[in-house]
Amino acid sequence: MDKQEIYNQTIDTFEIGIWDINLKNNRIFFDANTKSFFEVSEDFMPDFKNTLVFFNRKNLIQFKSLLQKAIENQIPVCGKFQIITAQKTIKHLECICQVEFMANQLHRIHGTFKDITTEQERTIAIELAIKKFSSVFSNANDVIENLSLLSLVASETTDSIIITNAEGKAIWANQAYMNLTDLTLEQIIGKKPNYISIGIETNFEKIKKIQQALEKKQETKVVFQNYNKYKKKYWLELNITPIFDSKGNCTKFIGIGRDITATKEKEIELKNILEVSNQQNNKLLNFAHIVSHNIRSHTCNLQMVLNVIDETDTIDEKLSFIEMFKEGTEKLSKTIENLNEVITIQKNSKTKKTIVNLKSEIEKITHSFKDKISITHHIPANLNINVIPDYLENIVYNLLTNAVKYQSPERLPLLDISCKTEDGFHIVSFKDNGLGINLQKYKHKIFGMYKTFHENEDAKGFGLFIVKNQMEAMKGKIEVESTAGLGSNFKLYFNEK
Repeated sequence: MDKQEIYNQTIDTFEIGIWDINLKNNRIFFDANTKSFFEVSEDFMPDFKNTLVFFNRKNLIQFKSLLQKAIENQIPVCGKFQIITAQKTIKHLECICQVEFMANQLHRIHGTFKDITTEQERTIAIELAIKKFSSVFSNANDVIENLSLLSLVASETTDSIIITNAEGKAIWANQAYMNLTDLTLEQIIGKKPNYISIGIETNFEKIKKIQQALEKKQETKVVFQNYNKYKKKYWLELNITPIFDSKGNCTKFIGIGRDITATKEKEIELKNILEVSNQQNNKLLNFAHIVSHNIRSHTCNLQMVLNVIDETDTIDEKLSFIEMFKEGTEKLSKTIENLNEVITIQKNSKTKKTIVNLKSEIEKITHSFKDKISITHHIPANLNINVIPDYLENIVYNLLTNAVKYQSPERLPLLDISCKTEDGFHIVSFKDNGLGINLQKYKHKIFGMYKTFHENEDAKGFGLFIVKNQMEAMKGKIEVESTAGLGSNFKLYFNEK
């Protein structure tokens, strides 16, 4: 299944609406789901005026604040607010918003809407019920009876509810809480709720926020990853409310939690897809600009040569320009060949990877370079990696060629190839002692198309561009460390997934 299919399935399954604000032509787009949320007709054409009626002043400020946050941070942001639909219905929406810049100018704002009205109304109803019953906790002798009353309110909800004393130790929990944590009531009572919920991916900033709210006897709301008794993780949206007696003393805390794992995972997946789509769009725009510029340049040169030939009188003079015309057609042909190579990589991004032995592949490719550069490697004999074999061969060949081509005239050329495994990647390093690259000056251009950094006549600036595209097509990446005059270290990150 490709990214577009996943994207469409996510939207259909979770009833996600798409919206888009194009600042270049000042147009707003709503898809069918978004129009359904706002209860407008299918032929409704949103604009900057008719969409304002869906927001009161408070919620318009919230939405504008969300947009501003996305613009300032240039990353996807998430927020919640109310709307008033065309049918005068009050709805709660969750919005993911992100922005796109072109030439450092904001040109597009887009994202998703999800109708969370049912969930929000359920939360509000539970909170009102809790407030209604909170007065019964003023008499410590009636705790058991009053907890029974509260259980009638909370037993039917799918949201988990836990009540603690002022010290944060549990005195009651509903069935939904027990189901979520896989704990019995006996295992819950008398203990602090987080005694089994800490895991390797726990966000301790969120835990600190909860602790500070408890210390200050304040309400708080957090979304974080939690763990059940068996260390199975889940995403929890938690609201904590302090309960005060008639004298203003905090006697208890009520925590209402909702398992939002499915929604959160799809949200993360959608953000990743949007991010990848943006990267691919930017790459495509950059590539199209470069290629069109080069093709235009070559065709203009050919046209100039043809004009000169046309204006020349004698056959000998005309023939003298044929070589220039031939050279121009060869350059045009090479540019089109480069275009085809990049398109082929993009088309082959779905090609299944194959398990190969890294050491044998490295030794096979480096054999033809043994008379040009001294190569040492430290690759384990049993290390197998998951790659597209043709891409691996081309990537290694490019890096070896560059190590030879850009060797220092002051010393014998050396190349050391090493490997380590880290964070799910096999990282293969190619470290040479060549000319090196001034990264302060060229780092943002080093993997660009037709970018060169030395005076070599045969430098084309296309090899590293292809290497980067081939690594990304295999779900990997390439990084570089380099010092001008000392050498470079290219790191290939091979993803095993």
